[in-house]
Amino acid sequence: MLDDTLEDTERIHYICKLMFEAFQIPVFVLDASQTKEHQLPMSFESRPLTKDTSRMLAEIINTADDGGISDNPSSLPIIRTTQFLENYIILRLPNEHLEATTLVIGPSLYAPLTEDNAASLMRDNNIPLKLQDQWLQYYSSLTVLNRMRLYHAAMLLYSLVTGKALSISDLLLDTRPLEPTPHTSDSLDLNVSYRRENTWLHHDPMLEKDMFRHIKNGNKAELLRVQATFTEEQFGLLSKKSHLRSKKNLAIASITLATRAAIDGGLFWEVAYTLSDFHIQHIEELKDIPSVDRAQLAALCDFADHVKDNRKTKLSRTASLCQNYIFNHLYEELSLDKMAEVAGLNGSYLSQLFKKETGIAISDYIQRERIEEAKRLMEVHGIPLSDIATRLHFNDQSYFTKVFKKYTGTTPKEFRNNRGNTL
Repeated sequence: MLDDTLEDTERIHYICKLMFEAFQIPVFVLDASQTKEHQLPMSFESRPLTKDTSRMLAEIINTADDGGISDNPSSLPIIRTTQFLENYIILRLPNEHLEATTLVIGPSLYAPLTEDNAASLMRDNNIPLKLQDQWLQYYSSLTVLNRMRLYHAAMLLYSLVTGKALSISDLLLDTRPLEPTPHTSDSLDLNVSYRRENTWLHHDPMLEKDMFRHIKNGNKAELLRVQATFTEEQFGLLSKKSHLRSKKNLAIASITLATRAAIDGGLFWEVAYTLSDFHIQHIEELKDIPSVDRAQLAALCDFADHVKDNRKTKLSRTASLCQNYIFNHLYEELSLDKMAEVAGLNGSYLSQLFKKETGIAISDYIQRERIEEAKRLMEVHGIPLSDIATRLHFNDQSYFTKVFKKYTGTTPKEFRNNRGNTL
């Protein structure tokens, strides 16, 4: 920590000076109204066509996370990438005397921007080509810090300000969401999956294998650590006309491989493929590169989380095989004889094995899963309860009501009415 006799403002300005001299990246101090009160260097020139630097920085701060960092005075540093590929470190100061002060460090780039990449980036952002030379000059003036060095800069800033240590895992596993997940558990279970086949990135295959091994093991922390070591230069170019399209193609490729890794890790393949569909559909709708990057990382973490949750049961391959078959064929007739055929075991032995591992008989497990599916179908307006009962192979409406109440404590009609009041 710095000498406590230094005034808070002097201490922050000193930290700004250290960060600027160490990384040669512009540093700004913004007051409560998000107006610049200090900056290094004094001669900083913002991106082309930007007349008000304070306003631009305020916009970057206000979009740094969904909740707004002003609501969290003890927040960790935020790494923010703009649609123009500029990187910023944002830190709300925790000091009680400077509680409305925000530090912004940037812009920087992950990698030098080539003329072709700049041209495609300008097309993606509808910038006239006549301004290309001006933008190329601006990009050439920015400091290049790869992803890992930028993370280290954020960690150093945090330590200088707070006197506390911050690891990469702490930084990457911060409570702020990476990107809103493009699905809910209900919609995931209600949709059909389709297989996607794409190519992957140009880099050391061992690094790729390491990352997907962590998805297979359901280890999100290690996944994030390895992903942070990837640099922009290692990514392939999958579209000559659009940098955004290239990023989307790379994201889709990574999701495809993550899907296979999750299945290898024990995730039901129907769930894995459906996750893939949701994330790819979400990425296709995005309009800028930073959003695609965040959505890609969120997708990989989503797969790792699902594998981790699935592994908590610690079932044998036989019990998992039966559960997977039930999951995929819930709308068909299911019996112990059918399960025994799938598992290649005697029906009586399979029944004992399944109940020993899961604590529930196969027939009861099927009933319970059908009730869970019925609850999901009730979220869809317009499907009569009688149709839901028939589709899930309940003999009649009264039997369906009896079983539903057994597992939920309420009748189907009451459940739907209650859900309607909370939506």
